[in-house]
Amino acid sequence: MNGKLITFEGIDGSGKSTQIKLISDILHKNNINNIVIREPGGTKISEKIRDILLDNDNTISKYTEALLFLSSRSQLVNEVIKPALDRGCYILCDRYIDSTIAYQGYGRGIDLSQIKVLNDLAIESIYPDITFILDINVNTSLSRRLTKSKDRMEQVNENFLIKVRKAYLKIADDDKKRCIVVDCNNKSIIDINNELVSFMNLRYEGIVQ
Repeated sequence: MNGKLITFEGIDGSGKSTQIKLISDILHKNNINNIVIREPGGTKISEKIRDILLDNDNTISKYTEALLFLSSRSQLVNEVIKPALDRGCYILCDRYIDSTIAYQGYGRGIDLSQIKVLNDLAIESIYPDITFILDINVNTSLSRRLTKSKDRMEQVNENFLIKVRKAYLKIADDDKKRCIVVDCNNKSIIDINNELVSFMNLRYEGIVQ
């Protein structure tokens, strides 16, 4: 079995972590080897970078922020993703290249051509097989974040989230083969999960039951 890299994207509060866990459980029940990873993070070095990025006490420029994300990604690709793909493992990744385009590119305003060059350098041609973009409206995102403390990356306003959401939809429109937008507005967790599983069965010829 060939390994697959499946990434999950979306604005804060879109339910990525919940859906990734459900998909992982389903794959395990079908005896399909899989791992769950997150960005930034997933290795000792990457988790240390994550702590720096999310610490509210840190003042970080947009360029430093982008480079830290990309450094974390490079380590994750080499230490975890490449070996797992070689083992034929399915990798479920919470954020990847599209987060940098959406947040640091469209959100922070860094030139997209520069981000593409740096992304390509970090991932060494390891692109996702599928990217699920879990789409919710900005008001839903903001309301879901009211009940939790916010890290440095979550300290953004409504206008920023609007730009990021539009960015994800444009990314999906530009790469329809890879990106699947899943409308998560006014849907239950199970309904959303069923949509994800249905698409995976279509792409991978009935891989899960």
